[in-house]
Order: sequence, then C-alpha cells, then structure tokens
Amino acid sequence: MKKLLCLLLLALAGLDVFSQHKFAVIGSSTAGGTGAWPYDSAWARRFNYYYKYQLHILDTTYVLAVGGYPVYKGMPTSYVPPPDREYADPAVNVTRALELLSDLTIPSNGVVVVNYPSNKYDIYSIPEIMFCLQTIYDSVVKAGHRCYIVTSQVRSDGVFGTSAMKRKLADIKDSILNRFGEAHTLNFYDGMYNPADTTLLPIYAAPDNIHFNNTGHRVIFERARDKQLFGGTLPVKLERFTGSMHDHAVQLAWTAELTEPEASFLVERSHDGVHYESLKSIEAKQQAGAQSFSFNDLQPLPDLSFYRLEMKDRSGSVFSKVIRIVNPLPGITLKKLYPVPAQRTLTIELSAEQAYNISCSVIGTTGTTLLKTGRVVRKGEGKFTIPVDYLPAGHYFLLLQYGNGKTILKAFTK
Repeated sequence: MKKLLCLLLLALAGLDVFSQHKFAVIGSSTAGGTGAWPYDSAWARRFNYYYKYQLHILDTTYVLAVGGYPVYKGMPTSYVPPPDREYADPAVNVTRALELLSDLTIPSNGVVVVNYPSNKYDIYSIPEIMFCLQTIYDSVVKAGHRCYIVTSQVRSDGVFGTSAMKRKLADIKDSILNRFGEAHTLNFYDGMYNPADTTLLPIYAAPDNIHFNNTGHRVIFERARDKQLFGGTLPVKLERFTGSMHDHAVQLAWTAELTEPEASFLVERSHDGVHYESLKSIEAKQQAGAQSFSFNDLQPLPDLSFYRLEMKDRSGSVFSKVIRIVNPLPGITLKKLYPVPAQRTLTIELSAEQAYNISCSVIGTTGTTLLKTGRVVRKGEGKFTIPVDYLPAGHYFLLLQYGNGKTILKAFTK
C-alpha cells in the first residue's frame, strides 16, 4: 500500500511538471475566433482543450486578440512607432503576453503565437510588416519562450480583391516562411484558397468570406497541433548580434550559447529586407557552451542592407533578428545633364551601383516643385529624359531622391 501511494505521488508530481506549459496568442480576429460558433470551435480554444484536457500538459491559455488590430498593436510597449503608425496596446501586446508567462520555472515551457493575418497590409510595406514580426519574435525568444509566426491569410473583400493585393498577401506569406523557417511558422494560407481566383474555399469560409468558419478553424487548429509547439528543444540561443561599417566593409559579430557541438550559422544579406542571399556558412567549434563568431562583408551593397543569421542545430533552425546597415558611399552618381541650356527635354546620365526606384523633381528658385516623376534605374551606366518644354527661361534645380533618403541636387538653366 505504501509503495502504491509513493507511485501515485510520483505520477501526480510528474503530471504537475508537464502541466506547467502556458500558451498565449496575440493578434486580431482570427486569433480571437471570428467566424467560429460557438467560440469553443475557434482554433485557439480547440488548441487549449486538446492540450489541457486531453493531453494534460497545458496549464493556461491566454487569447490576447482584438478584431481589426494591425501588427503594430502587438509590438513591445516600449516601442515608439513612426508618426503615422499605431502605438502598441499594452493590454494585448507581446509585452503583456510575456508578463503572463513570466512565472514559468522553465521559460521554454511558454509558447507565444503571433496571428496578424491581413489588417492594414494594404497600407504597410512588406519590409515594415517583417520588421514588426521580427521585433515581436525577438522579444519572445529573448525571454526564453518559443515563438511561432502565423502567415498572412487569403482575403478578397474591398481593396484585398485586387490582383495586386492578392499577390502582396502571397508575398507576405512567402516572406514569413522565408524569414522564420517552416519550424517557427504556422501556415494558415496554403491549401485554404481556390487557385482559380485566390478566394477562400467555400468549405472553409464564414458568411463574410473573410474569416474561417468552424471547418476552417478546425483545419488551422490541426496545423497548430501537428506542429508540436511544446515539443523539442529551443534552437541555438543567440546572446548578441551586431554589425557596423568599417573601412568600406560591414563587420558582423555575434555570441551564441550552444547546447550541442553540431551547430552552424549561415550569414545572409538582403537589399530590401525580404529577399535574402547566402554569403557564408560558419561551423561552430566542436564543443558546447558560449562561443564568439565574426564575418566581414568586403563587398557590401550600396545604401541600405539587411543582415541576418540562420542558426542551425539538430533540433532545427531559426533566424536571428535583422540588422540594418547603411553604406555611406553613394549608390548613384550623376554623370551629365544636357543640353545646356535645356531645350524641350533634359537628359540625365548617371551610374548606379544597383537597381533603384528614384524620384525625380524639378524645383524652381522659390522652392516650388514644378515636376515630379518616378523612374526605375538599373545597375550600371544609364540615362533618361524628362520634359522641360513647359518651363520659361530661367534657373532651376534637379532633385533626385533614392534609397534610404539619399539625394542629389544639381542646378540647370532653360
């Protein structure tokens, strides 16, 4: 009898240890369960029931979601957004999620899912969307918890019904999968739409044709369940990752805590924060513990560049935060303006270190903008013309703007 009691106490103790997992989802209407009825059919509530009452390994689920909220609402409370962007909501953002997980004895028993599928993605650029998601992800991982980013979702109402916006939502999905890897994303996009018109498949669509119905919520719950969000170990833990320009080269340095010797780092670079190229694979030393690494990019891109690390070990891979580096060397050199004085057109010859979208303006001596147009400049030598036949004789300025706020100002006469 005494032996049986001891076994029972050990079993209960083991159950208590396993149940110390906590789960938080931050986001908007999909995270909140819109489209499902009753709300127990929503994917996050199905997730809670499965892990808490069927597997008995989940203690608490926190659904921090507000319909209509864009990704800026989930940023850390300390983040100050650009003037035309929203402040974080401290009641439901990542800072609040981390507060709710802060009492975990083992931090990695906490999981945060980030579910902002589309709100204001018609307004935000893809790089800023990825910046927000990366910032939220970094905050969670830094606290020792697991983090999973949900992809965008198909949507076809209003402006989202245009081919350009449908393509953009697909590009955002691809960017999330590329940035965070399959191991740290939940794909709520692929397989949920009609390939003929990129609308929600009727079997998954709620009456508004924007949100998932009960069947759709069940499918995305199954995808979250099959991901085994509480299983395995965290990847390589990055302690520090920095970068700077020095002697016309970008110098990267990082320190990582390794739990196993079979780890490596892939240094990647991007010109737009979305599409990355691999620069160098660096193997860790055959020993566990803290190690320091460095890499010099001797041929950096002009203007603005983005760098990240893909960290790999036997448990999988994860991406680091993204570092932005500004190369002070000019990306465009103005070679010639002619004819002098200008006649019907003004020809602009230039040399570009890479392809740019540039803004070209003609400004009068009083500061009034008389013409503004855009051009795509390819890498290498090139030229284009702008019309100036409408200008009276006099003095003017040509203003070229490109890249990360760089400008070229040149006077000409007509």
